[in-house]
Amino acid sequence: MFWMLLGVFGAVLLIGFAFARRQDRITRAMAEMEQPSPETGYVGPHRPGPS
Repeated sequence: MFWMLLGVFGAVLLIGFAFARRQDRITRAMAEMEQPSPETGYVGPHRPGPS
């Protein structure tokens, strides 16, 4: 009985862990793409602020 429960829930946990790691890698890659590289500099409009 123990081995059957371990096989069922262990497999579910293993699959969930694999998907969580994959999603974490995707999230980090997307966050890295959103940040401009340091050599880019500011490319937006240069407008004075409110006085």
